[in-house]
Amino acid sequence: MSSTDDRAVQRILTEGREGEPDITLTAPRRGSVQAQIEEIFFEAFLRYFKNAEERRRWSIQKDIPWDKTSPNASDLTADIVQSFSAVEMYLPDYTHKIMELVRHSRGRAYFQSNWGYEESKHSIVLEEWLIRSGKRTEQEMRDFERQLLGEEWNLPFESPRQMIIYTTIQEMATGLNYTNLRRRAEEEGDEALSRTLRWVSSDESAHYNFFRKSVKAYLALEPAETVADIKFVFDHFSMPAHALIPNWEARGQQIEEAGIYGPRMYLAKIRKPILEDFGISREMLKNAGLPAAEADEIADRTEQSAEDARNGEKGRAYSLATHSSPSRGRLVSL
Repeated sequence: MSSTDDRAVQRILTEGREGEPDITLTAPRRGSVQAQIEEIFFEAFLRYFKNAEERRRWSIQKDIPWDKTSPNASDLTADIVQSFSAVEMYLPDYTHKIMELVRHSRGRAYFQSNWGYEESKHSIVLEEWLIRSGKRTEQEMRDFERQLLGEEWNLPFESPRQMIIYTTIQEMATGLNYTNLRRRAEEEGDEALSRTLRWVSSDESAHYNFFRKSVKAYLALEPAETVADIKFVFDHFSMPAHALIPNWEARGQQIEEAGIYGPRMYLAKIRKPILEDFGISREMLKNAGLPAAEADEIADRTEQSAEDARNGEKGRAYSLATHSSPSRGRLVSL
């Protein structure tokens, strides 16, 4: 990946964690494995909700500079925005069918409600830009909507654990879509679209963070089963647009040729970064059936990241101990 691509991927992986630290699994928890997982899910939701309320809520009317919509946005950019808005229009299926699957999990069900609210804004704001930019009329958007909603999205996997792995991958890929499209909007000088995509990609990063925490809970408490599911979901993963959006083959080719997203980006920008983020051991990656070379590459990067983090913490502790008052230095050394 180029350095620009690396930065885009790292932003998606990490931006949603700002102000929302990971839940530690070192302290003993009571109850069955399932009860412990549900406790973690609800804690993750509470932290997600607090951070969203305090730092991340945004308004379509107040936070988008609509007066800075550019007449210079290309037709290709408009086509890509419409393709992404089409995927968002299946929100009723996404929310309803996933909610049915997880309704007995308070943390996941409450999160799903919030996810639906935030995703509804994505659909509305993309459509709003298409109309305000003059790239589409309201009637064209209504006709497009009617065409789309003749289809129906169905769950691609049957179990709650497989679905949360699927949504982790899907949110990472969606975040990359919006991040790369934002770069294109900036190049074309459309500040309204650029700001829109900044907010939307920020939401997607936060969604990814919730899902990755949930998968990590499964990995901590049901490691072998979870790694097997991760491999199964990756092996059978596809974005929802492929089966739902009319003429998607041509739309997908447009998106890939514009450097936004495509199948060739999947391994380097989605699969590998997520597996590194999960921190799965070298042995478990190989036991799950990943090719040895890929498992070694992912494990090497994971181990290097962990070593870098440890060294960073050591350096930070040393800095605090040597530059703080004597009492603070003693607290750090303990």
